[in-house]
Amino acid sequence: MDLSVVPISYWSYWANVIYILGMFGYLTIDTINYIFKSFNESLSCFIYVFLAILFVIDATLYIIDWYIYAVKLRQNKDEAIQYEAELVACLLQNLGSYFYLISALLAFNKSQFTKIILLFNLIGINAFLIESGFIFLGWRISFRRKPSTNPKRGCVPQDVYMWAFIIYTLASLIYLCATTLAYRLYMNLNIVNSNGVLILQMLGDLVYLFDAYLYYECWQRDKEDHDRDTERQRLIALNLVKQSTIENFNPDKKTDDNK
Repeated sequence: MDLSVVPISYWSYWANVIYILGMFGYLTIDTINYIFKSFNESLSCFIYVFLAILFVIDATLYIIDWYIYAVKLRQNKDEAIQYEAELVACLLQNLGSYFYLISALLAFNKSQFTKIILLFNLIGINAFLIESGFIFLGWRISFRRKPSTNPKRGCVPQDVYMWAFIIYTLASLIYLCATTLAYRLYMNLNIVNSNGVLILQMLGDLVYLFDAYLYYECWQRDKEDHDRDTERQRLIALNLVKQSTIENFNPDKKTDDNK
């Protein structure tokens, strides 16, 4: 029996679900703030803190997922831990998420901490952008280490993972532009929450939301592959048992063997 099939991870499933919910929340609140300029600022701050906490949880789930498949599910416990690039990506994701959480908490006193908030947002989005590079690097290394027999996996248009990585990088670049513009406008012109920044943020939210859907689709396809491989293993094992049973209880074959 082929023992190379890795159990499907539900840690990444829930991380993807939180990713979708969180980005839908960001798109909603950013759109409300753009349309309704007089929207309750305190309520808006509470929502941003809640969403930032969601993404801290999301980052934690991803690093747990990394630990499960990179450490606990190693076939040989004595071999060195691999997937180092993915670990760096997870750490950067956690770093960025915590910087955004701190920024959201400081926003309750925005007038006093505006510069620090924008600076922390810059650090956070740069962490996410660098993370995207390590994600893609780890993905390429894993295929070099163990090439896939599936023609739809790898650097091909049919691979959803490739598009998820590209879209994530694109969304991070859009957010970087929005955050950089917000920082420049505040430092040079003392302008906060300009329409241009809000529009870029909403565009970034929309692209991130699409990326979240792609990651969920990746998980679904991985589960289908896992279920298919598991069923194939079960049928192979069942066939081996049947063959063994037939050989053990076939008197004609035993007689021939004795001859």
